[in-house]
Amino acid sequence: MNTVDFSKKIALIFGATGCFGENISYEMARLNIKLILVGQRIDKLEEIDDNIQKINNITSTLVPLDISHTKSIEKLSPIIFEKYKKIDILINSASFFPKLSPVSHIPPKDFNKLININIIAAWNIIRVFEPLLKISDSGKVYFMVCKKKKYQEPYFSPYILSSKGIEVLVNSWNKEINRSNLKVSTYDPGPLLSNLRKKSFPGESQESLVTPQIAAKRFINKLKKSYLE
Repeated sequence: MNTVDFSKKIALIFGATGCFGENISYEMARLNIKLILVGQRIDKLEEIDDNIQKINNITSTLVPLDISHTKSIEKLSPIIFEKYKKIDILINSASFFPKLSPVSHIPPKDFNKLININIIAAWNIIRVFEPLLKISDSGKVYFMVCKKKKYQEPYFSPYILSSKGIEVLVNSWNKEINRSNLKVSTYDPGPLLSNLRKKSFPGESQESLVTPQIAAKRFINKLKKSYLE
């Protein structure tokens, strides 16, 4: 069986301070992948980096950044190129969702934030980092989405809008770069057991939820298999 030297891979993770992004970071650290972690809170990024160093003794590159700021994303690309020359793996698990409510009740501030973080930022990430991903001999990109049928129900418009919007962007992008070494797709980790989930779905049975740790292990298994296909 062919083996992959993951220690030579560079991974850029948006939403690294979220429960799923954090645990993906730990699983990648176990493969000795060099990590560039993006999140809004520097204190949380530093905490994650401390935990990573306990795993592999490798310091991650920490980027405190609000992905709704287009110029901030644009400035990051040349910095990564100068230090690493490429990106092998890009994961976007950053997202924002307002509380469940009728469409007419969503505050304008929350709706604008939803569009900026979940859709516009996704587009910016695609256009800004495609060149660095194409430098890799086998670039992989995953955008996290919600695909469960439950999210097609009333009051779930933010989930539907975000997932459909990202799916359209990624599916079109995938067809446009099909002659390159770059592979892009969406990924649904499923409903995760988290504080955010509890607040968003009060009273929900937790038996159907997956821990972020297990979800991250499943994702990494999929990632590893993708290099052997």
